[in-house]
Amino acid sequence: MKPKNIDSIINSIAELPTLPTIYMKLSRLLNVQDSSIRMISDIIAEDQAVSAMVLKIVNSALYGFYNKIGDLQRAIVILGLNEIKNLVLATSMYKTVKQFKPGSAFDMEGFWKHSTGCAISAKVLAETAYIKDPEDIFTGGLLHDIGKLIHATYLSEEFEDIIADVEETGSQMFESERKILGFDHVQTGSALAKKWHLPQKIIDMIAHHHLSDTSCTLTKEVAAVHIGNTICISLCMGSGGEKRVPIVNQKAWEILDLKLSDLEYIIQRSTKLFEESISNMEFK
Repeated sequence: MKPKNIDSIINSIAELPTLPTIYMKLSRLLNVQDSSIRMISDIIAEDQAVSAMVLKIVNSALYGFYNKIGDLQRAIVILGLNEIKNLVLATSMYKTVKQFKPGSAFDMEGFWKHSTGCAISAKVLAETAYIKDPEDIFTGGLLHDIGKLIHATYLSEEFEDIIADVEETGSQMFESERKILGFDHVQTGSALAKKWHLPQKIIDMIAHHHLSDTSCTLTKEVAAVHIGNTICISLCMGSGGEKRVPIVNQKAWEILDLKLSDLEYIIQRSTKLFEESISNMEFK
């Protein structure tokens, strides 16, 4: 199979999960200027799992309220619209991910923790570097490795060979994928993102987060996901199946215009938010 056939492969998978309706509805509503807290609350209330997660987060020790908050609209005001969008995406994506049935070689819980860790680290990097719309970078980080899940589910035999090659050679997974499949998870993942009609900048974050294609245009959003991925691997936030920590591309660090003194804050903040997020997520 050649890279040019990836779109046809994605389109041929009839049972491929789609993004949950609640996320699509919320994304559209948040782009409407006159949307109200009540309208947002009504959409979230359609999904019991998401509603419960919103209330669980707002009543966690992070916010420290003495009285339990049970009103969804008040919870939305406290958390803020960007945080709500991230939370809905994370919960919705977790439900989507659980629909995949990868082989035994794939660590689903480790994958989800890694995806969450990358999303959080990339968002903290974006906020520290004053990048516009850090919530979009959270989305890119959350979905950056979605192609691995497709390979593990629909190309399970080849995926076992990929895992074995990574173990044996110490290669990064995209290198082993190219050797065995002829394409890699960033190509598959970005093709899926197109099928899901996600914004182009999110597709780009998925497609280029390894910065292995020297011809790609490096953006701050891609740089944040690239470095966020390295941070969460180095801090053992879950597992994407990699056996070594990738080297940060110097140009990615330079384009964000960050200082080394910023790194300590980024690591501490990312670790704190990751631990809080994982403690509120149930892996069942």
